Amino acid sequence: MGSFALELLLCVLAFGFGYAVNQGGACLVVAAHELHKRQPPRMFVGFLAASAAAGLVAVPIVWTGILDAILVPSTSINFLLLIGAITFGFGALINGTCLLGSLARLGNGEIRLLALPLGLAIGILAADHGRFGYDATWPSLISRPSVTGLVTLLALLAVLVLALVFVSMKSVLRTRQGWSFGASMIGLGITGGLLYALSPAWTFVDLIQRGLPLRMTPAGEVALTAVISSIAGALTASFRQGNLRLQLPTANGILQSFVGGTLMGIGIALIPGGNDGLILAAVPTLSPGGIVAYLLMTITIVFGFAARGKLVRPRLSRP
Repeated sequence: MGSFALELLLCVLAFGFGYAVNQGGACLVVAAHELHKRQPPRMFVGFLAASAAAGLVAVPIVWTGILDAILVPSTSINFLLLIGAITFGFGALINGTCLLGSLARLGNGEIRLLALPLGLAIGILAADHGRFGYDATWPSLISRPSVTGLVTLLALLAVLVLALVFVSMKSVLRTRQGWSFGASMIGLGITGGLLYALSPAWTFVDLIQRGLPLRMTPAGEVALTAVISSIAGALTASFRQGNLRLQLPTANGILQSFVGGTLMGIGIALIPGGNDGLILAAVPTLSPGGIVAYLLMTITIVFGFAARGKLVRPRLSRP
């Protein structure tokens, strides 16, 4: 496939990705809040469905060698990764939403989130110049056809089916036309899985990293048009749902996004990667570091909600 055709394909996938993110309201903070409140973990299970769908489309394409698709390298579980996951979790909690949620809510018109990239840039730059050494990576365990790979694909299929059954039982009745939550998660997984396999450096975080004087230049070309297309997809979904409302930022909201973005940027540099890449590229390809980082950042946000509740409760009880 020619470069123009590939770029066009990436744009279509990125548009669908942004559309699915907004339709499903995908957000790690929402998933953690459901766990904290001991509500049915609809979002957490939805992310399992998205991960499974991503793996089911990405792995076979890599095996066939079509379009030079690749699986993201696996990483080890190390101290910097753990610190990065915790820091990212706190940053997402302060910002009020993760990377996926930021895209979804930017599509709804939350202007304060335009301060997020500045925070991300400062955090990534600070962590890059302050860290010691770089983590070793190796090809994914299922990067080539094997019995392990086939078993993994069967397991992903089972996870996808069970997750969809769960979310369909827990989903509320939609009052407006649009994708169901399950369909949104499948759309997120398919488009995200293909994007990370065909062009790993396609997100706005990758765009930020390429513009910074980092000690080690990230590999791969950034698909700028894909970044724009993902935002366009989120805006289109929001507009069609009637949710697009321009929300003027407050000073507190801008500060939240900036501080939260800075912490998230530090986490992205140390892990490396954000929750979007972990869910759609690292987890489905069995990266030990990716799986642990995703779970740890989720747990961090859950404990953050618990700590916030304990701090607020005494204030409310005062006369």
